[in-house]
Amino acid sequence: MEKIKRLPDSELEVMLIIWRHSEAIHTGEILQILNAKKQSNLQTVQSTLNRLLNKGFVHCDKVGRLNYYTPLIDENKYRDQETETFIERMYHNSPAKLITALLSKQGMSEDEIEEIRQILEKGGE
Repeated sequence: MEKIKRLPDSELEVMLIIWRHSEAIHTGEILQILNAKKQSNLQTVQSTLNRLLNKGFVHCDKVGRLNYYTPLIDENKYRDQETETFIERMYHNSPAKLITALLSKQGMSEDEIEEIRQILEKGGE
C-alpha cells in the first residue's frame, strides 16, 4: 500500500470538512464552517487548500469565480494509516497495549466497553 502523506492539524481540519460533504464544496463554504469553530480568514483557507491540492489530497474545479474541492484521498484509508502509525509510535506496534489503555481510561461508559468486547469477540472483523 502506498504511504499517504501525514497532514498537519490545520490541513487535516480542512480535509475533514471536505470529507464530510457529499458534494464538491467551495472555498467560501469551507471558510464559513471553519469560522463557526474559530476565526479564520480567506487567505489562510486558500493557502491551506493550495497545499492540499499540491499534495494530491483534493481536486479543484473552477466554476465561474468559485473553486470547488473534492477529495482524492479516501478518509477511511487516511484514518487507517494514521491509526497504524499511532499504534506503532505510541504503543510499540501492540494493539493490545492500546486496548488496555482505552479500557483503563476514566470515564469510559459501560456501553463503550461492551462495544469493544463485541468487536473483540468477532475477531476485529
